[in-house]
Amino acid sequence: MPGPVFLAGDRVDLRTVDSEDAETLREWINHPDVRRYVQRYRLPWGEEEFEDGLFGDFTDDGSAALLVCDDDPVGMVGLGPVYDDRRMANLGCLIAPEHQGEGYGTAAGRLAVEYGFEELLLNRIEARCQAPNAGARRSLERIGFTEEGRKREAAVAEGEYVDEVVYGLLRREWKGEG
Repeated sequence: MPGPVFLAGDRVDLRTVDSEDAETLREWINHPDVRRYVQRYRLPWGEEEFEDGLFGDFTDDGSAALLVCDDDPVGMVGLGPVYDDRRMANLGCLIAPEHQGEGYGTAAGRLAVEYGFEELLLNRIEARCQAPNAGARRSLERIGFTEEGRKREAAVAEGEYVDEVVYGLLRREWKGEG
């Protein structure tokens, strides 16, 4: 059972992660449809490296790793690490394979972005994804992110080098101030 609601939305809630969630998260991360586009999870994760590897970038700086729930968990969203000197953080999202394409990533991303700009007072949020990951790219663009550049052949998907696409969203853009 996921922890308490951290952020409540119309479509999904973002809940804290409990130790009971570890096996579900590990199953998602080890699924080929997830590993294909997430470099960090390319190799299967065992129990020992799971907790440190999953939460290693998150500290007491306001970073958050949260379960995406529509009653039951359907994914995970992360915002962090937070770079205080630049008021910037990175956004990442992982949706369970059986729930991909249902809009959960977009809904969770919007909540995480709102938290970043309203609660953490960030100026900028970045996201990166592999060029062939059309679902992630559409989701980021729906949230309001702008494609800012490409790192050519900076990632590997299914044994092939692919471009990594860099997205950014500024606080003033999110607030509609141009």
